[in-house]
Order: sequence, then structure tokens, then C-alpha cells
Amino acid sequence: MIHPRLSVSEMCTYPWTFAEELVLWDSLDLHHVGVLDAKLSAHGRDEAIDALTSRSLRLTTLIADQFDLGAPETWEATREEVNQAIDLAALRGGCVYITPGAGPGRSFDELTDALAAAAAPCVAHAASQGVRLAIEPTQRRNRSFVHTLGEAAEVADRTGLALIVDLGNCWREPDLAAAVHQVGDRLAVAQLCDVLAHDRGPLPAGTRVVPGDGDMPVETFLNAVLETGYTGLFELELVGPAVEAEGLDSATRRAVDRANTFLEKVLP
Repeated sequence: MIHPRLSVSEMCTYPWTFAEELVLWDSLDLHHVGVLDAKLSAHGRDEAIDALTSRSLRLTTLIADQFDLGAPETWEATREEVNQAIDLAALRGGCVYITPGAGPGRSFDELTDALAAAAAPCVAHAASQGVRLAIEPTQRRNRSFVHTLGEAAEVADRTGLALIVDLGNCWREPDLAAAVHQVGDRLAVAQLCDVLAHDRGPLPAGTRVVPGDGDMPVETFLNAVLETGYTGLFELELVGPAVEAEGLDSATRRAVDRANTFLEKVLP
């Protein structure tokens, strides 16, 4: 039985088609999933939404395109895509999130101001629809100028954006629990995995693995999130060489089993 506060992101099965993911979700009897807006469009947006609705699947997250912070002339087109995702979240639940974007040679302040300007109309639209629009700080410097939860909290305050807290992206925080507490009510969704803190054979440090297979204090992370007052779902997000080597079907199923065990312990 799936824990009522567990969700599975499409990122776990990123190479698969939406139709293939539906088969897995049905077999796991999921009630909540995270999706990529681009995958819905590739499948056929209306058909994908009908498939979610007929299964009573609620969304936890909906990933939309990020803004090109160095190309303001593209922002209006991106806003239309983000707002389309917001409208779907208003119908099927969940928050919409993007990666913050990057800009080589530009300062943190400059990029924060650019993100604020780019996202402002979408932040307003999300608020009008009762949806949270969030960013996900990530270690991928070609995708994000925001790398720590402290930086993310500052950007959130300056832009009106909420935050995704993903254990796979914040595992290097010196005091993980304190960093999560700092996020507080800016937290939109918590994402769960495990991470290798050191090289393990051919797998480098930072590799995501099934919860319980790595070196992270997963239970500490869950409790820290709950201590912020968070009442939302915990979304599994597994990507990378370890899960690919195992097979995405097997890794996702094991991750669901492990996450259930962790959640039953902290949320009996």
C-alpha cells in the first residue's frame, strides 16, 4: 500500500514515454505523481490530462521550462508555457517549478533581479489560481545560479517564488537539518532520494541512489522537513547512472518500497 504522502516524479523514468509511465503507475497504485509539461505535450496534452483524470491521479509537481535570463526577448513565450502549466496545476493539484537559470559572467544579484523580472507575471498568475510557482536550486551550474538552500531562501524572498527542496541537490549542506529549517514556509515540495557521499566503484560522489542505498541521513531529512510545518507530499526523484544500471522499473519500485518504510516510521 502506498503511503498517502508519497509521490513519484516522472524524472524517475525520464527516458520512458508517458504511456509507459502510466503502466508503471497503475501497477504501483499511485495516487500522486510529478510530471514534466514537455512530456504531456509530447504525448498529446488533452489525452494526457484525460489519462490523469480518469485514474484520479493528482499532481505533486509540474516541471516547466526555465527562463533564459540572458534573453529577455524570449521571456513572453516562456511565460505562456509556464502559465499553461499553472492552469493545469490549478485543475490537477501540485506546484509548478522551474530551474532558476544561469548567466556566466553575471553576479548573483543581477541574475536574481533578472529572474524576478522574468517570472513576475507568472508569480502573479499562480497566486490568482491558488498555485505555488517554485524554483529548484541545483548543483548543475549550467542550469542554475542558485546552489544552496541559503541562496535559495534569499532568491525566494526577492522574487516571490517558492522552493523545491530536493535531497539530491542539498546533500552537501554542512548542517542539512538547519538548512532545511531555514527554508521554512517557502517550501513548496520536498523531494526524496539517497546520495553517495563518496566515490563507490565506478559511481562518483553525488550519484543518486534508492533511499537506504546511499550515505544520506534520510530520516533526518524527513524530520527536518516536517519540523518546518510542511504538510505536503514527499516526491521520489531518482536519476543517474546507478538507477540506469539497475533498470528504471526495478529502481523505482524499490524506491517506492523504501520510501514507504521511511514515511511509515516518521509519519505512522
